[in-house]
Amino acid sequence: MIITKQEIIRSATKLFKERGFLLTSIQDIADDCLIAKGSVYKYFQSKEELFSEVFDHCQNTYFEQAERIKFLPGISSRELFFQQIVFRFQYFLEYKFILVEFTELPIQQDAKFYPLRLRVRGRLMKWHKDCLLDMYGKEIELHLWDLAFIYKALLKEYLFWIIHEVKMLSIEGTAHFILEKMDVLVKHLIASESKPMLQQSSFEQYIHWGLEGREEGKAQVIAELLRKLTMTLNEIQAGNEHRRELHEILNLLRNEISKKVPNGPLTHALLAYLEKENELKSLVLQLKNIIASDT
Repeated sequence: MIITKQEIIRSATKLFKERGFLLTSIQDIADDCLIAKGSVYKYFQSKEELFSEVFDHCQNTYFEQAERIKFLPGISSRELFFQQIVFRFQYFLEYKFILVEFTELPIQQDAKFYPLRLRVRGRLMKWHKDCLLDMYGKEIELHLWDLAFIYKALLKEYLFWIIHEVKMLSIEGTAHFILEKMDVLVKHLIASESKPMLQQSSFEQYIHWGLEGREEGKAQVIAELLRKLTMTLNEIQAGNEHRRELHEILNLLRNEISKKVPNGPLTHALLAYLEKENELKSLVLQLKNIIASDT
């Protein structure tokens, strides 16, 4: 029996959707397609590779269907935003074993799946940004990225409760709640004229983190943190001798970090010394977190 790659993906999507990654085998998928197990391996080297294809297919379908909501007759921008939230919850609930539950599985670190996951993450963030602009207009451009990240966090956390809460939250009720809170937040940010926390550069770092430019991206973050540490050091209330000593420690740290293979204990000791200064602590902790992600 001759079967196409797309037919295998459709079968795998159905089974992964019903059972999840761990409880679905290549043999199960082959049986569903009425083919030999070896026929699946002609197209996919592993179950992980097949799951990556299914994950990508489901995400593409999500964006295609979400886009169609825009063309509902007579739909207002507010109703569109509401329906997009509802559809997000409905779709991710239906495909929870593919789109949500993978985070605790070994597939998360698979060589093919990992960069795919990060690309999808960036695509979702762009989608959130566009939805917010369609809803609130150019007035929110100054705070666009703060709003996009907050909106993403609300969707993620309430989706968790919709999926796992025994009493089950109402999807429509939760969508109304999120919409109302975003209204309040947008109104407050516009009225207060407060400075944004995040910029376009923050988004670029977010969507590229872990992809091919990961090391370059991390180097930029480290350089920015070191720059801020230098500026903060110049402003803290300290004697000239103590400030000079702190600058020497910071320069030693900068030189050590720049090495191809930094001395771990020395780097840790230099960071620990700088962390003792209250004015520097937050920046040092951020720097430690970035450096630690290499190990």
